[in-house]
Amino acid sequence: FWSFWLSSVGISFGFLFFFYQREKSQELKRQAGEARLKLLESQLEPHMLFNTLANLRVLIGTDPARATAMLDRLNDFLRATLTASRTEATAGRHTLTEEFARLRDYLELMAVRMGPRLQYTLELPEALASQPVPPLLLQPLVENCIRHGLEPSLQGGEVRVSARRQGQQLVLEVSDTGVGSAPTPTPGFGLSQVRERLATAYP
Repeated sequence: FWSFWLSSVGISFGFLFFFYQREKSQELKRQAGEARLKLLESQLEPHMLFNTLANLRVLIGTDPARATAMLDRLNDFLRATLTASRTEATAGRHTLTEEFARLRDYLELMAVRMGPRLQYTLELPEALASQPVPPLLLQPLVENCIRHGLEPSLQGGEVRVSARRQGQQLVLEVSDTGVGSAPTPTPGFGLSQVRERLATAYP
């Protein structure tokens, strides 16, 4: 009886230890993934800011009045966007609704500088509004559309961002009607950021 009882207790403790170690390992992996996402996000925010300031610098020399309007818009944009992004990321509830709202703020900011040369369309079905995504996931793609697609074109063009459900997949698409990319585009910060953040958030 005692041998059977001790064996049962030993096996039970063995199972408990195994499951405890597995849960601990999964928790550590989750924390490492979250830390990695925060690091990538912290790299993205200054990059976006520096690009915007470079655009503002060009406008200061050509149209001071619009530069002032853009600076006011930038101030409002940074206050709303950076605070909201950090709050939503901390709470783990950054949704496509917030993501599209941030994109609209950014595109309105760029519209101050580009005027009628920049048109945009944001398409978010109501059924996908609460879908969670990493903060500022689409921002680098929209920046690329403006920088490489619309800015080199005298006529400008349209940026289009859409979300749709395709089977079990969420499809997010960012496109523009600008000049198009080079046959062999040089790898840059934006695309590598998006790929790395997706790989970290959804391994």
